[in-house]
Amino acid sequence: MTLSNNQIKLINSLHSKKGRIDNNLFLVEGEKGIRELLDSSFKIEFIVLNRKEIQSHLNFGETPIYYESESNVIKYSSLTTNEYGFAIVHSKIFALNDFSFTLGYTVVLDGIRDPGNLGTILRICDWYGINQLVCSMDTTEYYNSKVISASMGSFHRIKFLYVDLPEFLDQFSGIPMIGASLDGKNVHEYEFPSNGFIVFGNESEGIRSQVKGALTDLVKIPSWGKAESLNVGISAGVILDNIKRQY
Repeated sequence: MTLSNNQIKLINSLHSKKGRIDNNLFLVEGEKGIRELLDSSFKIEFIVLNRKEIQSHLNFGETPIYYESESNVIKYSSLTTNEYGFAIVHSKIFALNDFSFTLGYTVVLDGIRDPGNLGTILRICDWYGINQLVCSMDTTEYYNSKVISASMGSFHRIKFLYVDLPEFLDQFSGIPMIGASLDGKNVHEYEFPSNGFIVFGNESEGIRSQVKGALTDLVKIPSWGKAESLNVGISAGVILDNIKRQY
């Protein structure tokens, strides 16, 4: 089967945040993402593949498959390097009662703007077995194609919420809230509690004052060189690794 004009129009609309929200759909692009998707609970509307993949060994079940030329796959994709194909997928929306904050850690993001950083953080959370994410309302959109791509398939194992952070944190004042900050305690010496929130701030401004005021403690990654700062994804990896060394 080949795509209809209406389907092409739908695909193109999913390149924008408005189109994704209006249609409650998003794109998963490339072989790795599609492989992960087939093992997930996400509902797939249809898949578009390069005609070269017509003998694909993947099991697509009853999902409709459309085959297009390599040039069309690249044309319809939001990623210029995607020659394999993409899936049109139904978005999931999580509610507060889908979460449990009394066991383990939840990562909290305050104003993360770069889609690549968010996707990397999803991958890092997945690596360290953390499957809950709470985001400020101005954190970049979870279903942005660059987020999905950078997560390397980890997006489907993470539950997420977008909230007013100060208001949200105020509801859980009995739970430890630890922020990553240059004026915090040495993360290599810090004794982490057994559960809590670990908060990472905006790439250039850090954690906002109204959020910082709700935190119970701050930790930092000590520096031995002259770099001004670390990428927020790298910081997340280092801090989560130190937590997992203790638990």
